[in-house]
Amino acid sequence: MSSMTDGGRTETGGPNRTPRSEIKRIRKPGRKYEPAIAIDLSPSMYWSAVDEENGPEYPHPESRRAILEGFLPLFIAALAGEDSEAEAEQAGGDDEDGGVMAVGFDRHVIKIGDLNESNYQRKMAKAWQDASDGGTRVGPALKALIDKFDGEFEDDDPSVTRVHEITLVTDGEPEDPEAVLPHIKAANGKRVYAISILGHGAKAKATYDLYKKAADENQAADEFGKRHVHVILFDAVTNPREIAEDLITLAA
Repeated sequence: MSSMTDGGRTETGGPNRTPRSEIKRIRKPGRKYEPAIAIDLSPSMYWSAVDEENGPEYPHPESRRAILEGFLPLFIAALAGEDSEAEAEQAGGDDEDGGVMAVGFDRHVIKIGDLNESNYQRKMAKAWQDASDGGTRVGPALKALIDKFDGEFEDDDPSVTRVHEITLVTDGEPEDPEAVLPHIKAANGKRVYAISILGHGAKAKATYDLYKKAADENQAADEFGKRHVHVILFDAVTNPREIAEDLITLAA
């Protein structure tokens, strides 16, 4: 794969990789952010990020899962410190709560809970063990994060400007691509999305195109033309640090 410099940052990957110069910070000053993440743990995450048909599978470093395992702890460490409730939740010294509210998914939703630097290895190891089913259904995972947030903060004082920031990490092989569209359509200043697609090939590109079109339509419908959904295609990018830097730039 070719390398180039875009906006001062070297990038790698395939021809459909989202240029790094287009990746801008989501967050606005003066708001409380509640970060959340839905993590693809489906069998296709074991495939190559460069050649899904003939490429090496996990634990090869170019497999999607190996790449995820490389960038995700860096991203979680950056994001966990932004949780507006983390200090209160960890006041007793317990690392179980506080950080990034997380769920995994294959065909079913896989409960993870809050992820932070202290509990990341323990909780993610269990999540991979629990991900024993086939399939990739994204919609229920997003709904689980939204239900958790809405239940936890339903009694917020109206003066609190709290933003639910949802990061979706997937490989573009969903069984239910249409199930994500209502969430994108409903995105607004209080619920924003960062959708990152790993992998390579026609399926990943088609998923990116579907979500990007919906994100553009959401922006066009906004009274002030604001973008609430950012979609990134990491086409054949195999450097975990490069992905971590882009996601931190976007959402942390």
